[in-house]
Amino acid sequence: MIIEICATSLISVKNAQEAGAKRIELCEDYLVGGVTPSLEFLKGSIKLSKIPINVLIRPRNGDFLFSSKELDMMFESIEVFKNYDVSGFVIGFLDSNNCLDPNLLKTFRKLTNGFELTFHRAFDYLANQEKSLSMLIENQFDRILCSGSKIDSEKGIKNLNFLNEIANDSITIMPGGGVNIKNFNLFKKSGFKEIHLSAIEREISLDSNYNIIREIIEMSKQ
Repeated sequence: MIIEICATSLISVKNAQEAGAKRIELCEDYLVGGVTPSLEFLKGSIKLSKIPINVLIRPRNGDFLFSSKELDMMFESIEVFKNYDVSGFVIGFLDSNNCLDPNLLKTFRKLTNGFELTFHRAFDYLANQEKSLSMLIENQFDRILCSGSKIDSEKGIKNLNFLNEIANDSITIMPGGGVNIKNFNLFKKSGFKEIHLSAIEREISLDSNYNIIREIIEMSKQ
């Protein structure tokens, strides 16, 4: 099982790698759901990390209905980050009807050709998820990060299992949102191949915790 850590600090990047995570999603501002990281943060993370880094491309917090200017900012960020040692990009967007724009999907896929491409939790807000899943497969997205359209993945496990079934290995369904030591085995037993979590103790720190990641890694091997 691939354990992906959402890292918003250099300490998180270091802890993820040393604890045995397989991949990092790099972003900033965890408390607002993550936004595009700065170039300096990316450079520092690349120096520290020997595991793949996928970069979140989200120009602001809030909803996923982006203006033309905001989309241009996303395109520009991708063009800049492609010049560095990143493995892929994490994107998501909706139109005014909570649907996917097929032309925009093609634009993002063409722009990220040769890189992994993940569609993030904007998927949870899509009106027709079965059709959207097919569109993402058609445009060669690698995975969907989602919580089963619930506040967290544990509550959304029924929907996640359904998506995983209809995906039929054509695209990876990666549960994320509220994944922790207590509920990890729920996702493992359901047969998910990848899991996304921040591994933080919010009351103590917003840095990903080495011991939490390590324990999750060990649980994944059992």
